[in-house]
Amino acid sequence: MIIECLFFILCSVFLYGIGLNRAVIISSSPKGLALSFMKSLFATVSTVALSYLVIQNLLVPLALQELFPLVCILIFLIVSVFIEVLIRLTVNSTVTEFSVSFLCVLLAINESLTLVEGILFVMCCLTSFYILIPVLAALRRRNEHASPLPVFKNSLILFSLAILILFVLVFDASWLNGGIAR
Repeated sequence: MIIECLFFILCSVFLYGIGLNRAVIISSSPKGLALSFMKSLFATVSTVALSYLVIQNLLVPLALQELFPLVCILIFLIVSVFIEVLIRLTVNSTVTEFSVSFLCVLLAINESLTLVEGILFVMCCLTSFYILIPVLAALRRRNEHASPLPVFKNSLILFSLAILILFVLVFDASWLNGGIAR
C-alpha cells in the first residue's frame, strides 16, 4: 500500500493531469493555500468515506455501480457547501476548489478496494496537488528573474512542467518489458 501511495503522490498530478492547469494558475499568488488545503482535505476525505459506504451498501447490492460518479458528486456538493459555510462564518473568507477535489475523489473511489485505501489515495492525491503549487511558484519566480525573451515569457512555466513530467516518466519502467513484441 505504501508503494501505491507513492505512485499517487508522484503521478496523480503529472500522469493523470489532475489539477495541472489549476496549479499553474494558483501558483501566481499562492495566498490562502493552507486553508484551501484543509478545506479540500476534509471535504474529500469525508466524501470518500460517505460515498464508499453508500456505494457498498446501496449501489452494489442493486447492481448499479455505474452510478457512483453521481453519488460522489451529490455527496461532495453537500459536504463542500457545508464546509464552505462554516469557513465563511468563522474566518470570513471564501475558499472554493471544486474540480481538483472532485477528480481526486473519483480517482480514489475508482482505484481503491477498501475504505482505508480510498481515504489514503485521496489524501495522497490532494497532497501531491498542493505540494506542486509551491514548486510551481518557485519555478515562476525563477523564470521571471531569468529575463526570458518576450516570446517565451509565459511559456517557460509550461516547459518546466514538461521537464518535471518527463522526469517522472523516466522512472516508469513499464516500457522496458517488451510487451506484445515478446
